[in-house]
Amino acid sequence: MKRLIVALAILLTVTALCTFSLSSLTRNMDYLLADMEEMEDVYHRGDLEECLVLSEKFVEEFEQKTRFFPFFMRHADIAKIEESVVVLPVMLQTGEETHWLSELAKCRNQLEKLADMETITPENIL
Repeated sequence: MKRLIVALAILLTVTALCTFSLSSLTRNMDYLLADMEEMEDVYHRGDLEECLVLSEKFVEEFEQKTRFFPFFMRHADIAKIEESVVVLPVMLQTGEETHWLSELAKCRNQLEKLADMETITPENIL
């Protein structure tokens, strides 16, 4: 009986940790995607200086919001997205605004795909 109780406690602990990590991932991804929407809105308004400030802030927030992701996901997935994020302010500083928008779209797509891959669905479990 003691073994059953210990096994059940371990199972509940693992379930709680998985739920916490998934909710943290979802919350942080939603936050980052909302920041990207704001950057795109500012870009379309034509305020490139504010867009540069938001891009620089986004780089810092990306590093902060994703610092625990490698504990439960592949490092390569995060590193690939970070490569796109880091160049966003540089593109605005060098005057490559049209490429900035395509890089932002690429980054958004990668974040959305990452969130989809980590969602609990039968396709992801099997």
